[in-house]
Amino acid sequence: MRTPAFLQTRVERLEHARDVGAIIAILADRSDKAYERAHAAKALADLAGGLGDFREHAVAILLQATDEPSEVRKWALLALAELHEPTALPAFRRAAQDRDWMIRTFAAHGFDRLRSHDSLAEVVGLLADRESGVREAAAAALASIGDGRVRPLLERAAVTDPYPWVREAARDALVALGVSGRSPGAQSPRR
Repeated sequence: MRTPAFLQTRVERLEHARDVGAIIAILADRSDKAYERAHAAKALADLAGGLGDFREHAVAILLQATDEPSEVRKWALLALAELHEPTALPAFRRAAQDRDWMIRTFAAHGFDRLRSHDSLAEVVGLLADRESGVREAAAAALASIGDGRVRPLLERAAVTDPYPWVREAARDALVALGVSGRSPGAQSPRR
């Protein structure tokens, strides 16, 4: 059942209409309410595959929002991750060092989506984070990156992490690495 228009936020109405330009305008307007801007960033994440000609402008505004001290930042990081945007790598690196555990989680998610071997050191650091949600996201990112050198770290997390969801994510990463994870320079097994 569709939500009546009078119960929808401005961004929800724009998202339903697929008015990407207007959503970007809300995100870009720093005088707008933070929750509206955060909702605009989330809408861009939801519409990631359908930004069309607005993609470049959306990315530029989202990158600016990754340095804001508000909820907008979290959703901007998510949108950039969902866009698989390689120019967001520096923003994800900064976010990986943030005091807010949710920001670090979104950083790990960004590394997961980018699958960049250049982010391996940051993701390994996040696997040792004090927050379980960050460690879980880091394990998933290590699976996506697919570098077999992290296998011992994942094996340890799969056995010793105090949280079952982190252990499960580490086991899932190990399964993924078993299929694709070889250390750089490793030779394929001979048949």
